[in-house]
Amino acid sequence: MKASLALLLFCGAVLVPVSSAWACATCACGDPTLTSMGTEQPFSGRLRLSTTLRAWGHTVGQERVDALRLREARMDVSVAYAPLPWLFLSATLPLQAREVRSVSLARERGWGVGDVEVSAKAFLYQDREFSADHLFSVLAGVKLPTAPRLRAADGTLLDLDTQLGSGSVDPLAGVAYQHFRGDWSFLVSATGFLPTRGMLGFRAGPSLRATLAAQYQPAPRWAVRLGLDSRVEAAAEIDGEKEENGGGVISYASPDVLFSPSTDIVVAAGVRVPFFNRLHGRVAPTPIAMMSVAYDL
Repeated sequence: MKASLALLLFCGAVLVPVSSAWACATCACGDPTLTSMGTEQPFSGRLRLSTTLRAWGHTVGQERVDALRLREARMDVSVAYAPLPWLFLSATLPLQAREVRSVSLARERGWGVGDVEVSAKAFLYQDREFSADHLFSVLAGVKLPTAPRLRAADGTLLDLDTQLGSGSVDPLAGVAYQHFRGDWSFLVSATGFLPTRGMLGFRAGPSLRATLAAQYQPAPRWAVRLGLDSRVEAAAEIDGEKEENGGGVISYASPDVLFSPSTDIVVAAGVRVPFFNRLHGRVAPTPIAMMSVAYDL
């Protein structure tokens, strides 16, 4: 699906310990860390709920000739639970609204549930039991074909770009390293995706997605983050025929602001700005606006 060219890469802020004693509801042991979903410090019994709103789009093809414009608003609803001090289990359900407009001004719209993603993150090394300075983790998961096939009023399938899922089972695996130094923290991560063939013979290309980020937290309730998100991927194909537009390399600059109005809530807002685009053919992505809220039970 051409829409997969603009899928977001890893988003999230890095953990930052500060000196003030500020107990969280889950463990009541003085963890003042500001986190986003996916970058939590591990401890047994931690349960987090999160929702992330994103607005993004791209244009494929040549303007006024064969351009196809896609726009999407998406809300990811996530839950993460740590049954063991070194293990996080998570699931994400996307709710999507998508519009595709061709150069002839013809439109298709789709909305509903997208493909669910489930994953497990294991922390293989941390130098201290709590508020560690060094964390090393591995990730394994899979995207499942839970999105329904969208059809027009006459029963025909909508275009692949309008569909909210690929209809494929896509495994993923990755590694991450986090380091904490005073008011600063740093994250390096890489995740590989190996899509299988889905609906209408479509198969997205294998991809590697990487994040390099630094976060500064001068106060217990707020922090700022700057990240670099990059994706390298092979071109998609349909029944063995490669897509002309897509595949290659793209990078985003990712500034964020995090704020905690209370001990158990973290709010994050930011933007992903494409500054390096070496995707094959004619693919023009928009900046990606995002806002998230995470809540510890």
